[in-house]
Amino acid sequence: MAKKTNIEGIDENFIINSFRQDDLTLPPSARATESPTDEAAAPEPLPPEEQREEPRRRKTRNKEQDYGALFLKEATIPARIGKTVYVRKEYHERIQLILRVIGKDEVSLFSYIDNVLAHHFDTFQEDIKKLYEQNNNLF
Repeated sequence: MAKKTNIEGIDENFIINSFRQDDLTLPPSARATESPTDEAAAPEPLPPEEQREEPRRRKTRNKEQDYGALFLKEATIPARIGKTVYVRKEYHERIQLILRVIGKDEVSLFSYIDNVLAHHFDTFQEDIKKLYEQNNNLF
C-alpha cells in the first residue's frame, strides 16, 4: 500500500511554473514562480529575432484524456529489461516530485520516463522518419 504524503505545504503554482522556466517560447513573466500581480496585462511580444516557431503539441486527443492517463501508469515491461540512462539532477528531482505528489507514489520512475518517451515517439514519428531519411545517406 502506498504511503500517504502530506501535501498541505506544497505550492502548486511553484511546481507548475518550475516546468515553464526552461520554455523560452513563454515570456519571462509567465515563467516566474510567483503569481503575476496584474493578470489583465498582456505579455509583451518577443522581438522578431527572438520569436520561435511554436513547439508542436501532442496529437489532438479527447480533452478528457489528461496528463495522468498518459504518463502516470505503470509500464508493461519490467525495468530490469531496460537500460541504464543518466538524467539531469534537476529533471530527476522534478520527476520525483511529480511522481510523489501527482502520482501518489504509485508509479515508478522507469514507468514515467517510458511513458514520456513512448508519447514523444508517437507524436513525432513522421518528423523523426523524415530526418532519419535525410541524414541516412551514408550508404
